[in-house]
Amino acid sequence: MRLKEIDSDLEYPKEVAPIGNPKLLVFVGNPTQYHSPIFRKLSDELGGKLQIMYGDDIGARPFFNPEVNSIVEWDIPLLEGFPYKIFKNLTSSKRKGFWSRINLALLGHVYKSPASHVLIHGYDTLSSIFVYLAAIFSGKKIIWRGETVFKPGKQVNFNERLKRLILPIYFRGVDTVLWSCLNNRDCLATYIKGQQDKLLRFPCAVDNDFFVKQTLDAKESQKMREKYGIRNNQLVITTCSRLTDRKRTYLILDAVAKMQSKDVVVLIIGDGPARASLQERATELNIDVKITGFVGQLEVAKLLSISNIFCLLSYYDASPKALNEAMNFPVGMIVSKGVGTARDLVIPKKNGFIFDTGMEDFLIDWLDGWAMNRASLKRAGEENKLILMGYTIEEGVNNLIKVVNDIGV
Repeated sequence: MRLKEIDSDLEYPKEVAPIGNPKLLVFVGNPTQYHSPIFRKLSDELGGKLQIMYGDDIGARPFFNPEVNSIVEWDIPLLEGFPYKIFKNLTSSKRKGFWSRINLALLGHVYKSPASHVLIHGYDTLSSIFVYLAAIFSGKKIIWRGETVFKPGKQVNFNERLKRLILPIYFRGVDTVLWSCLNNRDCLATYIKGQQDKLLRFPCAVDNDFFVKQTLDAKESQKMREKYGIRNNQLVITTCSRLTDRKRTYLILDAVAKMQSKDVVVLIIGDGPARASLQERATELNIDVKITGFVGQLEVAKLLSISNIFCLLSYYDASPKALNEAMNFPVGMIVSKGVGTARDLVIPKKNGFIFDTGMEDFLIDWLDGWAMNRASLKRAGEENKLILMGYTIEEGVNNLIKVVNDIGV
C-alpha cells in the first residue's frame, strides 16, 4: 500500500500564523505525537511568537507505516495549540532517508524571517541542511537537537570516521546543542570536540500529565482486562514497540516460558514484521500472549495502566519514549543496556534492572521474584514517579526559552 492510496476526510490548515513576529523557528520532518506537547509548551512560553516548520504532513493525516504493518492514525491532536507551516515536499520518498525531505521554499523562508533563533531537529535530511545554511547566511543563532547514541559494540568504520571529520565542522555553526540522555550527551561530545560548553540538557520526556490522567480506576481496569482477555489475577508483563527483530521481544517470551510462576500474560503493544513469528513462538512455548496491533496513545496509556511489569530488551534503541510512558504508572522496569535512556530512567534495585546479553537466567529469576513478591514489585513501581520528576517537557522547554531570550543557563 502506498501513502497516496490512503484517503482521509481529515482537514487542517496548512499554516497557522504566529502571533506577531516569531522569535524562534523550529524545523522538524513531520508532525509526531511526541513533539506536539513540546511545541504547545513552547508557544505558551513565547506568547505564540514561534513557528514550527514541517517538511511534510505525514502524521497529520493517516498513513501506512510498513514498520508496524498498519495504517497510523493518531488519537490525539497533533496540530493544535501552536503556530506552524507545512512546506511542500518535492520528493516522493517521504518516510525516511536524506532525500525524504526536499523543501526548497525553506531557504527563502528562513533567510527572510525576523526570528533570532532556529531550532533544527537532526542533520539527516536535505531540508535540515537548507535550514542550517539559511540560518548561517542570515545571521540567526542555531539550536540543534538530535537523540543519536552509539550502537552497542559499534566499530569505527568508514561512515563513523567520516562523521567524526564532518560533524565538528557542522557544529561550529551551531550555538547550542541539546542533549536528551547521558548516552546522547557522550555521543555528541565525541563529535563536538572542544565545544562542550555548547551542550545543554533537554531531557527525554513525554507529556507526563497526559499519561497520569489516563490511569484507570478498578472498574475501568476490569473492563480493559476483559477487552483483551486478561484474567484478574494474571501478572501482566508488557512491552510496547515496533515488532522487529532488533527489539528482541522473543527474549521476553523465552523468559516467561521458563518462569516458575505460570499465571502470567505477555501484553505486546504494537505491530510489525515480527508479529507472526512472535505469535508462533508463543504458541510453541504454550504461553499466554496478547498482541494488540497498532494503537494510539490513549489506548497505550490504558494498557499501561493495567500492567505490572514493563520490558524493552532491544539490541539497540536510541531514545524510545515507551519507557517514559510506562514510568507514569507503577510498573517494574526491565530494560536492555542497548536502550539509550536506560542509564537515565532505570536505577538498579530501585525501579528495576538493566538487562545485558548473557543475563537470560537472571531475567527469569527477576521476573519470578516480582511475580512471587508483589509488594516488592509495587515498591519498584512507586520509584518511577520520583525518577520522572527529572525528565519533564517543562525542564527542556525552560532551558530552551533561556537560550532564545539570551538568559544564562
